[in-house]
Amino acid sequence: MSDPAPSAPVIPDEPVAATSRRHSVDRPVAALAAVAGAIVLLGVVVGVLWAVVTPALTGRVVSADSAIVPATAFGSEFAAVGTFALLLFGYGIIAVLIGWIACRAWRGPVGFVVVAVATVAGSIVAAVAGTWMADWRFDDPRAMPVGSTFYVVPDLWLDGAVRGGFGGGWVLFVCAPLAAALFYLGAALASRTADLGVGDLDEMHEPAAAG
Repeated sequence: MSDPAPSAPVIPDEPVAATSRRHSVDRPVAALAAVAGAIVLLGVVVGVLWAVVTPALTGRVVSADSAIVPATAFGSEFAAVGTFALLLFGYGIIAVLIGWIACRAWRGPVGFVVVAVATVAGSIVAAVAGTWMADWRFDDPRAMPVGSTFYVVPDLWLDGAVRGGFGGGWVLFVCAPLAAALFYLGAALASRTADLGVGDLDEMHEPAAAG
């Protein structure tokens, strides 16, 4: 009799490592666009708030085509710009909260870029709305009689620290996106899941098979 053919060696099963898989998540572009629009429109509120809370400067009409503001009041002009910058920092944080909560499916690089761009546009809207509101609150000194006292909200553009000069007003428009970047990073680091809570990543854990 011939010897039976040797059987193949039995290799015990190796433990299956934990793996992950992604599944599709509905990412409505319309929702992302709506959030971006809401953030931009929120700039109107920021601008109006700045025009209301910023103290007005007091000046005097000295002739038919000129008016003066005392030099002692120029410190308030710097304070007005600083107030606007602080409001923009808060605006950037609120924008992140809106984007993070209302548009959960877009959390990540795309969601951040949309929020950052929206805050830049919203900052411009805030500056325009705030200036318009400030001009609406008080009478135009050019239409007032000589010797009258007028009130005016300081300009947002320091223009080289003096009126009529040249300055970098664009600096104000980086306040909101800068605050948004820092706050968005903090929210991402504080997330308990690798997918930032989007729900497109499932963790699969399989127990090791008995050998």
